[in-house]
Amino acid sequence: MNNEIQLGEEFVNYYSEFKQEIFSLKSISRIFGGASRETYRLSILNKDLIETNLIYRRTQSSALIETDQLTEYSAYLAFQNSKVPVPKTIAIEESLDTLGAPFMVMEELGGVAASPFDQEAYSPYEEKLGNQFWNILGEIVLKDIDDPNLASIPGMKSKEFCWKRELDHWVEVIRQDSYSVEPILEAAIRELYRNHPKDSAKRCLVHGDYRNGNFLSKEGVLVGILDWEMAHIGDPLEDLAWAMSPIWCWKDRDRPSYLIKRKQALDVWQKKTQIEIEIESLAWWELFACVKGLAIWISAGHEFITGGNTDPINLFSAWIPGDIHMEIILETLEKEFRSR
Repeated sequence: MNNEIQLGEEFVNYYSEFKQEIFSLKSISRIFGGASRETYRLSILNKDLIETNLIYRRTQSSALIETDQLTEYSAYLAFQNSKVPVPKTIAIEESLDTLGAPFMVMEELGGVAASPFDQEAYSPYEEKLGNQFWNILGEIVLKDIDDPNLASIPGMKSKEFCWKRELDHWVEVIRQDSYSVEPILEAAIRELYRNHPKDSAKRCLVHGDYRNGNFLSKEGVLVGILDWEMAHIGDPLEDLAWAMSPIWCWKDRDRPSYLIKRKQALDVWQKKTQIEIEIESLAWWELFACVKGLAIWISAGHEFITGGNTDPINLFSAWIPGDIHMEIILETLEKEFRSR
């Protein structure tokens, strides 16, 4: 029995006890990608051979991004039956004793998660999906953060400025995992500390990785927002800037996340949130997004080199996206310095 089948059989035994009903395993397959969870798609059968499709997410022993799975699960709970489509939650287990690692279980939504580096991934539905994508981001901004499901979300009780808390965190990641000093990156960090924005008058739930590749769609309908593991309370512009980042639309940079045009996307977001975008603040968060991205790619390389996580995706992330983000930072700094 290979490891994946054994994992599936162990899960089915757990699930049968959890549901007080006998199930059998039909199939299991790993969904690759993700920074801190191993994700599996399972098809199981009850005694009447009725099929159920589930998503099983296990915390990795060595994760690219250290996150609390309760954060992700809490975000899913907060948006059940809302205008923000998320999977239906079933169970969360934080003990190592049950299946050897903390995990969560959700119903499978269906649909496809496209590559964030494929500029034709959403053709011919770019316009339709784009309006949904930016509207849903606005819905996230409008979410009441006093929802009891969000009580444990990082940043909820913090009195620090949102920009400083996030910048300090990702700079610390860079300091811990870098193997060399990158002058361009250091210049960007100094620029961010020197010319930081005013703290937003509104604090909101931030997804933390809102972009193409992290949603499911089916024939032009956006059916699920995924991967909430970096969710926190912060500035409304943080997710907007991350989703706008040129790395997610490198081959067509006026079409963020390879959906609708940048101006149209900003208009949709502003209309939904009723927040007037300060251009200087958005520019700060866009440069921050590059530094955060590089921190993630640096961590990917560190994990691969040290043998903590030898998934080839970490090698790819440390190499190609890292180079792209460095190029974006250089372009941004050159433009900023010339304007002074």
